[in-house]
Formats: sequence, structure tokens, C-alpha cells
Amino acid sequence: MLKTTLPFIGLLAAGCSDGLFYIEVEESAEVTVPGGTLLEELLGDLGFEEFVTMDITASDELVNQGVEPGDIVNVALTAFDLEVTAPADGDMAFLEEMSVFVNGDGLPRVRLASLDAFPEGQQRVSFERDEVDLTPYVVGTAMGIETEVTGRSPDEDTTIKAYFVVEVGVTSQGVKNQLRSSDD
Repeated sequence: MLKTTLPFIGLLAAGCSDGLFYIEVEESAEVTVPGGTLLEELLGDLGFEEFVTMDITASDELVNQGVEPGDIVNVALTAFDLEVTAPADGDMAFLEEMSVFVNGDGLPRVRLASLDAFPEGQQRVSFERDEVDLTPYVVGTAMGIETEVTGRSPDEDTTIKAYFVVEVGVTSQGVKNQLRSSDD
């Protein structure tokens, strides 16, 4: 009996509202921005390769609860942060502004988040998020995250880690699937 109740307790802890269960999914990616001269401009995509194509429906947080793409009702970005991981005293003051976009097969490219101030000495920044329903991107065949950046090259190679959290609203069907598979 304990075997079937533990997954259900995990879903209850994740949150339940409006007949839906909410599960947080966290992802991250890392990139090293090469150092350059003061005159070199930094334009375009920062190149977080792990974000190029991703499958949130295959995340451990959802798979462990028996959630399938058809169980997903809504998905919202709840956090997008950048953090300098090297050098130890590094910051992102070399960046002027950055926007984050989502794309998917047959879906429009839409801005998810942006930031236009990267204070000197601050190693971690949180982006302002746009209200975007990510559901069609998450349940679609492919979802990607891209960045658009303006600024200059840092004085030395700088490693930046991006973190984002999405809240996934799922039907109770995922719970039923997990309970059935736990009984087998």
C-alpha cells in the first residue's frame, strides 16, 4: 500500500488547484563567453546549446509522476536567472540587454523574458518574465530557447549558467497512470 501512496503524496506536495496538479520543472544550461578587446561587440545568441532543443515532457519531474503530453493543460515560466560561475569574481556588466525567446515546430517565436540592466559586481540576475502560455511548445514535437544579446565581450572568458523554472499544470490522469503502474 505504501508503494502506491508515495507518488500521490509527491504530487499533492507539488500543488493542486482548480482540479489540476502543478509540478515545477527546473532546467539549466551553461555557456562560456570568450574574453575579447573593449572594442569587440557581443551581438546575437549567447549559445546555450542545451536549450536549442529540449523535451520538458521527458523531464524526471513529470516522468516520475506518470505524466504524459496529453495530461498537460498549461505551462508557465516562473523564473529565468543567469549566474556567473567563472571567474569567481566575475559579473555580467559587459552585457547591455538580453531577451529570451521560445520557438517550436510550426509555432511563432515569442519572447519569454528580458533584462536591460546587468549591474557591476552582481553575479546572479533574475529576468522580467512575459506572460506566455508555453503549453503548445512543451507538448509539440520540439521546443527551443534562444537568446538575443547586445553588449561587449568580457575582459576574460566568463562562464554563465542559465536557470529556468516552469510550472506545469497537469490533469489527474497522470496521478491515475502512476498509481496503476505502481500496483503492477
